[in-house]
Amino acid sequence: MKHPVIARLILILITGITPDRLYSLTGAGDTPAGSNINIRLNLTRLNPDQNRIAAEAQNICSLYSRWFGPPPDSAGILTITDGPEGSSGSAGCLIPVKSSPVPFVRLLERELALGIARYWFTAARLSEPLLMYGLPAYATARYLEAVYGTSNLLDIPGASAFLSGISEHYLHRVYYYIAATNNLTFPVTEPQPDTESFLTDAVFRAQTALVLRALEKRMGTALVDSAIRQFRQRYLNNNGSAGLPAFLACLTAVAGPKQEVLINTLFNQNGKNDLKICRLRRQDQNLYIDLSARYPLNLPVRIKTEFTDRTVRIDTVLLNPSATISIPAVRTVRRITLDPDTSVLEPDRWNNIYPRQLSTRFLFALPEFESYQLFYGPWFWYDNYRGFQPGIWFQGRRFIDAGPVRGAHNWTLIQNYASKKSDWHTGISYQTPIIFYPVRLRLYLAGDNSFRDRGVKIYLTSEFSRPFRLPRTELQVGYRLYELLDTTGRDPRAWNRARIAEIRSRLYRTHRTPVLAVQHELLCAQGLKPFLSQYTYTRISLIENITITPVNLLPVSIRIFAGAVTGLVPLQEKFYLSGGLSYTPEEPVSWAYEGMASGQEHWHYDGDANCRGYYGLYRSGRFGWGVNIHLLPRTAWPFPLSAIQPFIDFGNVADTLQLRSLKPVFDAGIRLKLGPLYADFPFWKSTPEPGERHLAFRWSLGFKLTGLISGI
Repeated sequence: MKHPVIARLILILITGITPDRLYSLTGAGDTPAGSNINIRLNLTRLNPDQNRIAAEAQNICSLYSRWFGPPPDSAGILTITDGPEGSSGSAGCLIPVKSSPVPFVRLLERELALGIARYWFTAARLSEPLLMYGLPAYATARYLEAVYGTSNLLDIPGASAFLSGISEHYLHRVYYYIAATNNLTFPVTEPQPDTESFLTDAVFRAQTALVLRALEKRMGTALVDSAIRQFRQRYLNNNGSAGLPAFLACLTAVAGPKQEVLINTLFNQNGKNDLKICRLRRQDQNLYIDLSARYPLNLPVRIKTEFTDRTVRIDTVLLNPSATISIPAVRTVRRITLDPDTSVLEPDRWNNIYPRQLSTRFLFALPEFESYQLFYGPWFWYDNYRGFQPGIWFQGRRFIDAGPVRGAHNWTLIQNYASKKSDWHTGISYQTPIIFYPVRLRLYLAGDNSFRDRGVKIYLTSEFSRPFRLPRTELQVGYRLYELLDTTGRDPRAWNRARIAEIRSRLYRTHRTPVLAVQHELLCAQGLKPFLSQYTYTRISLIENITITPVNLLPVSIRIFAGAVTGLVPLQEKFYLSGGLSYTPEEPVSWAYEGMASGQEHWHYDGDANCRGYYGLYRSGRFGWGVNIHLLPRTAWPFPLSAIQPFIDFGNVADTLQLRSLKPVFDAGIRLKLGPLYADFPFWKSTPEPGERHLAFRWSLGFKLTGLISGI
């Protein structure tokens, strides 16, 4: 899978079991277990791991031989080599591997299994994307689950059970879910001309693998394996025309003519249906269950009814597009599940179960597809101003709601106690989509109350672009009320006790060419007394982030800022020379307001003029401008050289528009960047303070989640 948002999600979660069940496998086959495969290694970068790679490759070949028949190469020679960056995959009997060994992660073995699966199905002779991508994806998931169980992508012995579940099959479900909720899925039997990487992963790989898994549940693994072996023997090894009709014909031949409609219906799903248990009603000593489907189904669907006495009843119904079944009401129903075999591709499975499922967990767990998740956990913090701050947080979510990932009714409640102030702090937030297709419109609510400050935030955010494509356009409009009650712990050069109420809007747009990437951001705020504000002002700022990647030259990042504010305005709403005053959704970390972790001292918020050589001065004004230039070493450079980014800043702030007061000041330094974490070290500035020299060492830390902006 290639999408970075999903890759980060999987890499930061933890699972816990590593059962070794290599030879206690299910599946039929009369082919010797890969004994005729000769594994050859041509490894330089992965030379220290060659023994493990050779053993894993032999195991993979053994299982594929057992399930799907002998390898396509009669010589039985398989060469595994270091794959160059950007290699497209395996060709013939050459398996390039690009991944590097990562502790506790099975990505290298996963890539090896996928590459061998491509070789097994001889992708160069297949004319259908479903077969080119789907069969290898299905085989890879089968291998990982057979050897390592249902938690098979991470390998951390002893990890807590509530973090288990990360598997190749789970990844397929995530990719399909994101594509389906964004209306991007289509029948895998009708390939589309759009071959962008996400749709390839989500439809041709993930959706096909899910259909084959559903076929397994309906007809059995042995039948699927037999059909694949027959398909390979008849077409691949004889240079025949290996298209999708041939594959479906083999499935029908093995399953029998009576199953032809079922097979065709499974593969012709567009992935956008939605089955639902509408209601239950009792009448005439019977229990009537009303069911519906978004689109008519030419596929019998099972309904599983579990009773409190542990008995189970299975019914079958055809939804065109609704139906009602009745069962004798002589026993108490514990749970009803519509389509327990997941034969129908549908992203919303929460309404397939009655009563609706709730799962309660301590701390976190993987997002679930069929239940609403409730979490709870401890909260603890300490600082000199508030003292010890023990507390607890609660959270509810239906999947995850962020960007192109659609969840619903996501909320968080936090309650903690400040020992030095003998007072409580309460914070709550809520968000949910109102419309998700074709315009992603979300509602956000947040409230906060403590002895120090209190506030409310309500806003709508909408995206007008097709997901996973550029250009991307986003508009946010909302109301913010914030009242600072106690300035203790905040520098008086930057904060006033004040109540601010304002209407805010943010317009964001990004687009890209092979050489140029540009992000525009326009922010407007209007403080109005009729809306509970003590101040009336107008604040506007424009930010341009430009990345230039010239051929054979070092990439350059340029940030341009300009802002102005008029009217009666508190200090915290002015523009600051050395960066933003407080945390933003892009940089969501806030440790303190003064001292070591202040946003103007040693914790950096990317914002305003951003002249980092002037940390600690709290220079502000009604007008501001700035230009920040970074050199970006290419990722191919050896670490730590690739993490070093030299920078130069120039700009200024002032309370008037006189050119003399806004003449530029300069600074220069080095940024060290590792993922979202960075450290800035400005060592020179053009206008030193009294007692300073031009060369003076300074430092600050930052944590920037670029592209994950979630509010204004």
